[in-house]
Amino acid sequence: MATRRRRRVNDGERSALGNAIARVGDAWAELSGDRRQTDEYFVSNAGLIANVPLQMLIYFNSIYSVAWGALWISLYVYKYSYWKADLVSAFLNPILFAIWALIEPLRLWFGNSGNLSEKVGNLAAFFLLTLFPQLFAHLLFLGAPSFLLPFEAISGALMLVLLAAEAYVSYHATRTLIHKSTAQFQLAVESDEPVLDAQAGM
Repeated sequence: MATRRRRRVNDGERSALGNAIARVGDAWAELSGDRRQTDEYFVSNAGLIANVPLQMLIYFNSIYSVAWGALWISLYVYKYSYWKADLVSAFLNPILFAIWALIEPLRLWFGNSGNLSEKVGNLAAFFLLTLFPQLFAHLLFLGAPSFLLPFEAISGALMLVLLAAEAYVSYHATRTLIHKSTAQFQLAVESDEPVLDAQAGM
């Protein structure tokens, strides 16, 4: 029975193969490593840096806001049909709900357009409106009434968690967009400098 001899790799081939693997590893580390976060020129040349987690939060928030608004009205009518409303619940909560209902579509639009179109102003407006009045209003919804129904407390707590997550993610997304805009401006200035030097030498 014939036996096959295994070809032995010599030192030169092993060295060339090792160098090729090392170069590929260095290139991959340069593209996928910390350079994406630390190199401002790498960020500025990116085509689109829309924040995917923020977009997902805005999408789920748009659905949950409609459900929460309908639920709040139903629970408010049900609760005070059987119990006497205190002063805060009778006057403050409906006013807060009206403010929330007016601001929420505008806030979500600012977040969606600012994130997808990389508009710093819109994303900053989304962040500020998330903190006030929306987050503040939901804190009052949970803390101001004399009593809360269990489902009312659970739904309000979920909305608070969602708003807090949006505030955190949108803050970092806004910082990233500002960083990108600054880097793009620096690249534009540096690319114009050789032209200006050439014109000055003429």
